[in-house]
Amino acid sequence: MLNQDTQSFRSTICSLLAILLVTAGPALARELTLDQAVDEALANNQAIAEASAYRQAAAYGEAGARAAFFPKLAAAYTYTNLAENPYVNIAGNQVIVNSTDQHHWEVRVSQPLFAGFGIDSRHQLASLGLENADLEVRRAELSVAFQAKQAYFGLLMAEKGFAVAQTAEKNLAAHEADAEQFFARGLIPYNDLLKAQVARADAVQELERAAVQVRTATSTLNIVLGRTYDARTAVKDMTVIEPLRADLDTLVKEALAQRPDIEVLAKSVEAKDQEIRLADSDFYPQVELVGKYQQDGDDMGANNNDYANQYNASIGVRATWVFFEAGKTRARSARAGSEKIALGKALLRFKDQVRLQVQQAFLGLEVAEKNITTATKALDQAREHWRIANIRYHQQLTTSTEVLDARTYLTRAETNYYRTLYGYGIAKADLEQALGKK
Repeated sequence: MLNQDTQSFRSTICSLLAILLVTAGPALARELTLDQAVDEALANNQAIAEASAYRQAAAYGEAGARAAFFPKLAAAYTYTNLAENPYVNIAGNQVIVNSTDQHHWEVRVSQPLFAGFGIDSRHQLASLGLENADLEVRRAELSVAFQAKQAYFGLLMAEKGFAVAQTAEKNLAAHEADAEQFFARGLIPYNDLLKAQVARADAVQELERAAVQVRTATSTLNIVLGRTYDARTAVKDMTVIEPLRADLDTLVKEALAQRPDIEVLAKSVEAKDQEIRLADSDFYPQVELVGKYQQDGDDMGANNNDYANQYNASIGVRATWVFFEAGKTRARSARAGSEKIALGKALLRFKDQVRLQVQQAFLGLEVAEKNITTATKALDQAREHWRIANIRYHQQLTTSTEVLDARTYLTRAETNYYRTLYGYGIAKADLEQALGKK
């Protein structure tokens, strides 16, 4: 009996340690609501920060492409030292026409007049890139919001699992104590006592595993929230069930209208039109207006020139036209056209996938809602079964086996109930993500 008492004492200590492991931290933390958890995740999650940084890069790219519409200002300076003064022969006489030190500097302004629509196409591509970057931020926000909801309900489920394991351990500890008394009085065989002790030991181990699951679920939520993995985080219980009233066709139309993934693909198709236009711009000449002011002289500032005018200014039009590249331009245009066709097919295929996602999430939410009623009824039945089994055992009308089976059924029913209850929240979050909602 001393060994049995020692085992029971150790089990009690392990149970208390598991309880302290779970309750010591979160008890001091402010409880987060679901909306607060989502808001915090959206404000701090690194995935959104990453997408926002890419969005800023796209904004700089759009600004750079827009700058191509405006004049360019450039300056140049050259210095040349000749071994001899340059000259020309006039009637057999050498006439020096410049000094050995030649300094030249100029300021040049150029304004594109016509680029075969290439400049506009590059700007349109950059603008579409910026719009896609905005959509990528939205997509990251949707993903993070879903992760926050999933982790939130995951933590609630883990906490309820711990509570169920804690209650089961207490019940089985009480049953073990009853079994010890009955055995001491010779009312039950030693085998029944062993069953009670083994069941209690299993319950202690399950309680420890449940405590670890709570810590793991807390760390998962912390990472999504942008907190340190070991932060003290507690969540407020949420068991409100809001029946879905919208029909499937309405939800599918809503998803097709507001999913950022679809918009990204649609803008990618539009971008291919601009790539075709950009490639075709090489068929046209490039025309620009050029204005220039220059000075030439024999000193660094080009302020002195004994042979020619010191300064000059000019304005003119420059046109360049590459009219043969062995089909390179046409190939680029055809490639972009083929890619546009491929993206169009991908867009249609993805819309079908969205329809399927919405249907699966919709049906999953319906099943989750119906299962709550079934799980609630099963839980009530399991509790009643447990109550009756305990009464019958105390009256010595049944064996430990029936009591332990009843506790197993109750644990399973409680676990299924909470899994169904919070699974409904996850199923709703899944549908919201499929619809493109946070």
